[in-house]
Amino acid sequence: MSQVAFWAPARGHGAATSNVLAVSTMIALDYFARIMITHTRRTKTAMENAFSRSGAGEGNLVSFCEYGMSALERLLESDKLTPERIQDYTKPIVKDRLDLLPGSRKGEYESSLCREDTLPYIVKSASRYYDVTFVDVGDEADDGAAAAILRNSDLIVVNLSQNIDILERYFDKELWVEGLHIKPLVLVLGNYDENSKYNAVNIARKYKWKQPIYTVPHFTGFLDASNEKNVLEFFLRNRNVGSKHPAYAFITEVRRLSKALLNELGVDTNLLQERGA
Repeated sequence: MSQVAFWAPARGHGAATSNVLAVSTMIALDYFARIMITHTRRTKTAMENAFSRSGAGEGNLVSFCEYGMSALERLLESDKLTPERIQDYTKPIVKDRLDLLPGSRKGEYESSLCREDTLPYIVKSASRYYDVTFVDVGDEADDGAAAAILRNSDLIVVNLSQNIDILERYFDKELWVEGLHIKPLVLVLGNYDENSKYNAVNIARKYKWKQPIYTVPHFTGFLDASNEKNVLEFFLRNRNVGSKHPAYAFITEVRRLSKALLNELGVDTNLLQERGA
């Protein structure tokens, strides 16, 4: 039962939210594992929008106020929050596999998420129930709650772009935050262009990085699915496509990253593997 943070060193670089969506959905379809995803933003994000047309049992979610982070904050304030109850306040995406915990609906200045302990406590509690909890912290490492999420995570996924300035500043550790110095790291190039001069192989060589650099390729079909609130359907249609299919490279790399994250967490993927995946 692990917690993984997806962090990006600069806004607009690395596609952290898209990468969380892709990885969590792939794991939910490929493995028998309970996954929860959430984020540290104080407003609705692309994460909620990506699954607006998906979800098992969605009709039971009468009001946003009755589920999501706002509801859990109220439970915590009344001392009624337990790990097992968190699932009741999530949006089910894949039944018994993938749940989305939406962000708070309170305003930015009145939200209790600005307290450093509230969101990290809720996420840590969720990690006692779910096999893996993925948290999109984006570039918010200076925020108290996001910084605590990074410190509490078992693994940090660093989402980079192929922008040379960002790469230079990251590998020089100019952009590093506290959590990166004390946690295992997995590097991912989001919205990846394999034809760029700054491809994964050349980046690793240039900066003498000895560990794997994973990629999530740019793929228009996935971007369209995200815009159309159709991410789950996209993966259901494309998860087993052949090598000549346009989505093959994207699916292959997302699956490779997903398995690598589980392995980094010490999960035996053979035990969780769904037959036929």
